Amino acid sequence: MTAIPFVGKCFPTAAGFLAYLDGLKFGAWRPRFVTMHHTGAPNLKTWRGWQTRAKPVTDEQWMKNLAAYYGNEMGWSAGPQFFFTPDHFCVLSPPTGRGVHAVSFNAMSWGVECVGDFDVEKFEGPVRDKYIEGLACLHIASGLPLAPFERGVRGLHFHRDDPKTTKTCPGKNVDKAAVIREVQACMLAMSEGDQPDEKVRPVAKKERTGTVNTDGLNVRADASGKAPSVKSLRKGATVTITGEAMNGTTKWLAVAGGYVSAAYVDIRP
Repeated sequence: MTAIPFVGKCFPTAAGFLAYLDGLKFGAWRPRFVTMHHTGAPNLKTWRGWQTRAKPVTDEQWMKNLAAYYGNEMGWSAGPQFFFTPDHFCVLSPPTGRGVHAVSFNAMSWGVECVGDFDVEKFEGPVRDKYIEGLACLHIASGLPLAPFERGVRGLHFHRDDPKTTKTCPGKNVDKAAVIREVQACMLAMSEGDQPDEKVRPVAKKERTGTVNTDGLNVRADASGKAPSVKSLRKGATVTITGEAMNGTTKWLAVAGGYVSAAYVDIRP
């Protein structure tokens, strides 16, 4: 056996994490929802102890250790895509493919572990803040809805929603309704100042065409990742580009029905 394929990146800030997520390019597989977990072991007390050692166990090293453990000892083909600690948003398994984290949900969701045992420990403080902020980043970047919940289809999932588990994960002290409210508030706060240009810059000379390079590309009502999704486009679809807009550093293309991120369209010469 070998270690699972893994990314191993750890981001201290939401801005860095979002920039990474915005650069992902999906093939045939895309997540339909996010599934929340806690580690159980290590708990927060153990994790904090790692930071006070003469040679601390960094989050980056922990990700390497986990990749080896899941592959060599557990025989898994992957692990959860993401791990959150009080200090970092970590990427374990490649987010553009299936992970291993919940039997019924592996094939259709991103798995997110957070360090702690929230059956015993309180879900509060820096670890809660990081989890809420990380979930906000995932939902902003993907456009996935937090609600309404339909098991195996849409909405924020807990591991304990899996009918094939008896676990209480992500812990008895984690309330889904409260998490959703806080993530929604965080998404709103993070979107302040992220508004589309007042008008789309016209394209010089003539209209252009492009080819969608990812499956399930959202066409949004405005030039913003927070704008409602109007429809989605399949990989290989041809689009006519009638204009463009800049939202911060992100370029958006005007197409029939709304806007799409320029990163996911190959423009023909």
